[in-house]
Amino acid sequence: MVFISVIIPFNKGKIYLNECLRSLKNQKMENNEIILILNGVEENIEDLINTYSETLPLNIKIFNEEIGVAKARNEGLKIANGKYIYFLDSDDFLYKGTLDNLGKIAKSDENLEMIAGKRISSWYNYDSFHKLFDENRLKEYEKKISDENFPISLIIPNGGGINNISSLNVLIKKEFIIKNEISFDENLRHNSDFSFIIPLIKSSSNITGIKSAFYIKRRRDDPYIPSLNQENKDEKFLRYMESYNHLLNYMGEEKSLKVLVDKKMIKYYFKTFSPKIRRSPEDKWRNEYFEKMSDISKNFDEKSMKWYQKREINALRKKDLKSLKKYLYLRLIFKKLRRFIKHPRIGLIYRNIYMSIFNKMTLNNNMIMFESFRGQFYNDNPKYIYEYLYNHYKNDFKFIWVINNKNNKKEILGSPKTVKRFSLKYYYYMALSKYWVINLRQPLRLRKREDQVILSTWHGTPLKKLGLDIDTIHSADPKIKHHYVTNASQWKYLVSPNKYSTDIFRRVFAYDGEVLEYGYPRNDILYEKNPEIINTIKKKLKLPFNKKIILYAPTWRDDEYYESGQYKFNLKLNLEKLKNNIDNEYIILIRTHYFIADKLDLKDFENFAFNVSYHDDIGELYLISDILITDYSSVFFDFANLKRPILFYTYDLEKYSSSLRGFYIDMKKDLPGPLLFTTEEIIEAIANIDKITNEFKKQYNEFYNRFCYLDDGNASEKISKKVFDL
Repeated sequence: MVFISVIIPFNKGKIYLNECLRSLKNQKMENNEIILILNGVEENIEDLINTYSETLPLNIKIFNEEIGVAKARNEGLKIANGKYIYFLDSDDFLYKGTLDNLGKIAKSDENLEMIAGKRISSWYNYDSFHKLFDENRLKEYEKKISDENFPISLIIPNGGGINNISSLNVLIKKEFIIKNEISFDENLRHNSDFSFIIPLIKSSSNITGIKSAFYIKRRRDDPYIPSLNQENKDEKFLRYMESYNHLLNYMGEEKSLKVLVDKKMIKYYFKTFSPKIRRSPEDKWRNEYFEKMSDISKNFDEKSMKWYQKREINALRKKDLKSLKKYLYLRLIFKKLRRFIKHPRIGLIYRNIYMSIFNKMTLNNNMIMFESFRGQFYNDNPKYIYEYLYNHYKNDFKFIWVINNKNNKKEILGSPKTVKRFSLKYYYYMALSKYWVINLRQPLRLRKREDQVILSTWHGTPLKKLGLDIDTIHSADPKIKHHYVTNASQWKYLVSPNKYSTDIFRRVFAYDGEVLEYGYPRNDILYEKNPEIINTIKKKLKLPFNKKIILYAPTWRDDEYYESGQYKFNLKLNLEKLKNNIDNEYIILIRTHYFIADKLDLKDFENFAFNVSYHDDIGELYLISDILITDYSSVFFDFANLKRPILFYTYDLEKYSSSLRGFYIDMKKDLPGPLLFTTEEIIEAIANIDKITNEFKKQYNEFYNRFCYLDDGNASEKISKKVFDL
């Protein structure tokens, strides 16, 4: 006999379904079944189904059209053979042992009608979650589960809004469902759980909960595989109000449930709705939405309100917007003051000044802010756009550079105004500048004003998958996809070095703005006609003039980090062997990625190996180098403009391409140089560099014509004339 029927509706999101089914492999599925309702599926998931059919008890029902979650679950109920029913969304996954622990409780007491577990909302994927959330971390979650109204608090948790009321992670006796003739309302596309779980709670006399069953509810903001919650975002408030009214209907006269739900609605008002009254540029939050919220508030149970909330709620009920704004202002001031007292941070004060004062000052239409790699360097595309503007239009603009290290100031042409990132001056000039020129994502704490223009130059031709194309996040920041989309939506222009990059950028950033496909400004230096510039750069770096130069520029690995923002790097190139074999003819410059926190120790390789990681302008390093050695860094796309030899040291190719980021081009066919896996192979390639150059001549020319055809030394001029109306 089947003990548990797991019902999974699926419409889209193969990458999420894979992790969902994978998590079921780590449950004891003996005597259980998985009912997969495929409805309106357009992706090819045959390989996925075949793979998991070998190890999981899959029972598949197919509908050609999308039938919605409610109907899909009802269809699953019709064919379920299990004594108990368990619903699982295809974009979520289970922590190890979750289903087993729920089943043990059901077997220990056959009178139980419902057994509920804990739901955890997380941005992390399956691997990262299980790596970071160990047993001790999960015990912290167990402690946070309130014993008051337990287990109802697991189904209607104290945290979050009414969307958190769900039938997920609840083991339900099928006989109990049939007896009470309960099903999901198929007329509801959103929050159909209410129509099922609330009547069940009202009908049940025997519910329990456990603190050792964890359901991971995936948080995501994916424009290509949107969740139900992402649909019609402009109408999200109206949908929320409609859902609350549905809840009232399902609860009927059940006072205890209404108090729990009203607490959520009151929390929604204070945390989500009321700030929009004060800050949103859209008047609907102070007009029709305010009217609707006022009408809803009249239904709030008095027991659901705390004493200090009643004054503001009463103003809301009376539709007294003037008084409400006053209470709201005082509350927000008190909240900020309390937060500062508890966690005193000068940056918090600066940001509040920025939001409330600086962002209300008049924009300076001739002021331009430049920032490269979060203010760490004076380099890359922003540098060359700035230098073009300074050399040709310095009297027409006021230039501001974000520079964190005062030692970098002396490198900046013309000595413009400089500010440290997140200083008070930084916020001041960010608020007043008409233009922002950046090569990374702008900080989410900044609020772009309506008339401000963000020029995103980005910082490389994509080789590794990024943004929304990263199926599996191994980064220290699991919210990175969400940040990509949020940032890109504010860009006015995006610079692209070629059509290949344009196509990728539009997809991975969900960007529909104007793309400036003019080549990269940072490559303008590679077409510099003055031969003396090479000697000037070598002299500045204190390099010998009598030897050829090899530049080694490896990338960082997403899975090598201490914590968010602190990445590791292990040098895999054997410098001792390299020195013993090529020291007579070459020196080597080592340039690591700016993410990497570790400093190279090269004291044993004096006059042979030079750490140039902190030399701001890598374009200058390209110009003086005879050979480039790299791996998965995009540097070779730029270096190829020089038509000089490139060697690829890809010692971890299999791991990098399969389990980390993956590539956009075929590493074995499309590269303008050989793939090498050991230091010995690197040494041999250097010794036979002329032979390798001839061997890869055809691939190099094809690569150049595909990726470098736009670079001509004039990208800075073209972009500047377009963006700044010159």
